[in-house]
Amino acid sequence: MIRTLRNLVGAQFKEYFREPEIIFWAMIFPILLSWLLGIAIGSGGKSVAKVAVVSGAEAPADSDVAWVDSLTAEAGTKLIPLSKDEALLALKKGKVSLLVERSQENTLLYHFDPRNSEAERTWLLMERAAARHWGEERESSIAPLDMPGTRYIDFLVPGLLAMSIMNSAMWGVGWSLIELRMKKLLRRMAATPVNKELFLGSYFVTRLVTNGIQFLALYIFVHIYFGVRIQGSIPALAAVFVAGNLAFSGVAVLISSRTANSRVGNGLINAITLPMMLLSGIFFSYHNFPAWAVPVVQKLPLTMLTDSMRTIFNEGTGLAGAIGPVAALSAVGIVLIYAGTKMFRWY
Repeated sequence: MIRTLRNLVGAQFKEYFREPEIIFWAMIFPILLSWLLGIAIGSGGKSVAKVAVVSGAEAPADSDVAWVDSLTAEAGTKLIPLSKDEALLALKKGKVSLLVERSQENTLLYHFDPRNSEAERTWLLMERAAARHWGEERESSIAPLDMPGTRYIDFLVPGLLAMSIMNSAMWGVGWSLIELRMKKLLRRMAATPVNKELFLGSYFVTRLVTNGIQFLALYIFVHIYFGVRIQGSIPALAAVFVAGNLAFSGVAVLISSRTANSRVGNGLINAITLPMMLLSGIFFSYHNFPAWAVPVVQKLPLTMLTDSMRTIFNEGTGLAGAIGPVAALSAVGIVLIYAGTKMFRWY
């Protein structure tokens, strides 16, 4: 019995280690991912929250510089002088966690969504720093932000919609093709008159319709329950939606064009989706990353899709403002679909 068990275990190990791709995704990729996240998030030591500081409708005067510098040092935050309109726009984009107004000499008024844990943490740091700076001779109050576009749920929903598009395309197109090749079912398609372009195009159309239904279902729910609404152009949102589906369908077609192993395919899909879900600002703002990392993150397809959806949802962007991301996402999709089609094999 022991000998049989030893032989079976040995056979399992030989099967596992004979494919270098599996070793890479199982052992090396997690190390690379932890290194990437460690550099992006933890290399600068203690994280620094960004806060917009306003004085009435205008940016703080020169006389306010002293208290701004003092609170910046004591709270471990970065206070950015902005006008009220600029501060609200920065909050919608996720560039700042909250707004603080100094309405009188030692009176602070905080504007943030109390359901945002990051903003609440930053508020506590600011309050502690203000107590150290002014002692008990001060007053403060909270003015919760409840207008559409400034709440955390308004920040979160476009990211979730973008993430659902990515996951649906990667698994619905990429994994489906890998599974068909693994089960030798694509060989049967090769014997039919259908060409590769039409066959792969059917997957894109299917994902487009399916994602549209999922998109509408989620939006209807958050609109009714949370009051989330689209402030910008519906045609612009539709164009971004189609471009996002095109981009991630292109990625899916490329990675599945030759892959015939389920474990390798699973590793490839996770290697693409997991880093983007962590880095692209779905759940928290990527502006919290070091300055050198932000331009890199902004070029990821999921970041472009999420940012463009947020501007339409929360900032009222029209069709003209969406042309840039639509063109970029469409170009990514067209190039990758072309490359994937050229590399695609039925077996």
